[in-house]
Amino acid sequence: MRAAGVPPRVRALITGASGGIGSATARRLANDGWELALHAYRHPVAVRRLGEELRRSGRSVWELSGDLADPASAVRARDELGARWDALDLLVLNAGEYDRRAFPGVTDELLARSLEVNLAGPFRWTRELLPLVQRSSRGRIVFVSTVLAFAGSRHGAHYAAAKAGLLGLARSLARELAPSITVNVVAPGSIDTAILASDTPEMRARRHREIPAGRVGRPEEVAGAIAFLASPDAAYITGTTLHVDGGWRGG
Repeated sequence: MRAAGVPPRVRALITGASGGIGSATARRLANDGWELALHAYRHPVAVRRLGEELRRSGRSVWELSGDLADPASAVRARDELGARWDALDLLVLNAGEYDRRAFPGVTDELLARSLEVNLAGPFRWTRELLPLVQRSSRGRIVFVSTVLAFAGSRHGAHYAAAKAGLLGLARSLARELAPSITVNVVAPGSIDTAILASDTPEMRARRHREIPAGRVGRPEEVAGAIAFLASPDAAYITGTTLHVDGGWRGG
């Protein structure tokens, strides 16, 4: 039995935690007292440095890797987490790839890669890790989609389509896993991450004009939305999408 006044132990896995929204979410959850497993694939050094930073602050953090397009990565993640933790309280499926390409240039290989990383990978990781989430007394699953799943993309139909698939997955799981597990989606708009690094001043000004809030968002603002969905205050929210886009797309 937990001693009076001692907060419950909470454990989270964040995929794609090496930068942007993923690393901001890791810092936010660590600050809120979560134990963390941080996943990365293309940027293992960055996620290792993040883990070291958080451990220096006294946080319980460890790292794992795996290509979400590889079905075996989900099994390895299940085995690694199962060896360390007896339950998983929060699963954040944030990892993704956005290879900007006009529709005629989307090859079968590029389409397959996008579907594997952005949809099939999160599907498999959720399936393999679900038994650990089911052992939690407050299981939460959060998928990170995009405003483009609603508005479409002029240079990423393959990406928008794959990310839109997460909406159907989340709504289905919300029904199937209720009432013990909540499943929700966060849909960021234009967020100041590496994906906008190639913006010219003119492009950035145009973004600001198109967004009712008058600016692009910060990764910390998306992290705050994820932290809210993981909190006790969101216990009655499931099967929904929380838009973090400054009003650009909304509902």
